[in-house]
Order: sequence, then C-alpha cells, then structure tokens
Amino acid sequence: MATMLPSHYQVALSHLKPFKEIRPALGMHPLRANEGKKEISMFKTLALSAEYIGEIGLDLSAEGHSTKELQVEILRSILPAIGKGKFVTVHSRNAHTELSNILDYFKIGPVCFHYFIGGPQEAEKLVVKGHYFSINHLMLKNKHRNLIDAVPRDRILVESDGPFLTKQPWSMINQVYNELSNIWRIDKIDVDKLLTDNFSKCRTNL
Repeated sequence: MATMLPSHYQVALSHLKPFKEIRPALGMHPLRANEGKKEISMFKTLALSAEYIGEIGLDLSAEGHSTKELQVEILRSILPAIGKGKFVTVHSRNAHTELSNILDYFKIGPVCFHYFIGGPQEAEKLVVKGHYFSINHLMLKNKHRNLIDAVPRDRILVESDGPFLTKQPWSMINQVYNELSNIWRIDKIDVDKLLTDNFSKCRTNL
C-alpha cells in the first residue's frame, strides 16, 4: 500500500500491523512536495527499515509544474537513502525521461513505473534499463492498452491505484488478471505465477 508522505507511512505501520498480507510503502509523493520537504530527514530514517518504497518520483503535469524544482531537490535528497533489495514504485506523469535520468545517476533500479502513460517507445527504453510497469483496469481499456504489447510479460505487475481509481481493489485486480489471461492466452493460474515472480525480481540493485 503506497503512502503520500513519511508521516502517513508511520501511521500506516501501526494501523496495518494486524493485516499480515498488506504492507505499507514509504512514500514521498511529488504532488505533496511542499509538505514533503519538511519530512526528508524522516524519510531517510524510515528508509533504513522499509522494504517497500512508494510513491516517489516526479510530476511535471500542469498540476505539478509549479513545484518542479522542489520535486527534483527532494528526489535527489532521498534516493541515496534507498538501499538494495527494496521494492520501489515511482510516479512519472509527464516526467519519465527526467525521472529515468535521475534514477540512472543514483544507480537506483529496477523500479516499477506506476500507471505509465509515456507510450510504448518510451516504455521500451525503460525496459532496456531493467524497469517494470504496473497496470490497472483502465490501462487495459484506453489508449494505454498498447503498453501491454510493448512490454515483455516478465516486466508487468498489477496495481489497483485505489482509492483513486476504485473502491473495490481486490475485485479490480481480479479483473486485470482475467484480462491478462485472455490477452496472453494463458491460464489465470499461470498469470498469477508470472506476476508473483515479477514482483519478487523487482528489487533495487540486485
């Protein structure tokens, strides 16, 4: 479960403790940059023990353009704190090239690009660098459907992006599994095995 800020992650840690199959991810969302700049030290401390990181990244859409420089500053501050063996999911709206370059500079990867909208050619460049992509049900129905054809099966993960895209994440994820089974023409149990293997391999600097 991704979080927006380190302080949110701290709350989620205790709240989700009884739920053994749900793990919080330590986030520093680019659209919360003004709040996040006050929590950089907290992120660095929590990153020592956090197995899952996200969302972090850049947002250079109209919504995030005003904080571009601050987003970059925060990202460059927190990336060195991410050690080996972490699962990292990144936000890259209108910023996949800039984000990829910064990840390269700090030698962070592979990571999972969440709800990637950069197009198949740009996705192929990220595949060469070893990165992964998480898809949701909307991506299988709109113009981003061609991402499935451009990205190898062994670089695909599944996301719900709840509660933003759905209030029923488990139902939605099951729907994506069913659709991938049809697209790839393999049994659903094989889809599950493939995605489980992909998830285990999407870890930083292995």
